[in-house]
Amino acid sequence: MYDEAKATAFYLAYLGFEIDWESRFSPTSPLYMQIHLGDAILHLNGHAKEDAPISEVNIPVLGLQEYCDYLNAKGADYPEAVAVDPRYQGRNTDLNLWDPFGNYLVFCSQTTEVRDK
Repeated sequence: MYDEAKATAFYLAYLGFEIDWESRFSPTSPLYMQIHLGDAILHLNGHAKEDAPISEVNIPVLGLQEYCDYLNAKGADYPEAVAVDPRYQGRNTDLNLWDPFGNYLVFCSQTTEVRDK
């Protein structure tokens, strides 16, 4: 994360993660923080620059369609959250999102959740 405001808006306000702890070497140093959503834990590193390599993170979630509905109800300026069937098995098991820094987040369900048509 190279922009704290964008990270806070996306991960905390939009996705619903909560802060576990924050750290800075000095008051003007970049932020390093640990956040969680359920049992999923992420570390966001403010020392990263715009040309840093991107990451792909799989985040297990129960009630994937409900989570999509929760995100869409916020009316935030992000693409619509839609559960998809990436393996073409008749199961909408994944919600794929890009964070503001180009990291790829896959919220995945291990249960069968059918999307209303």
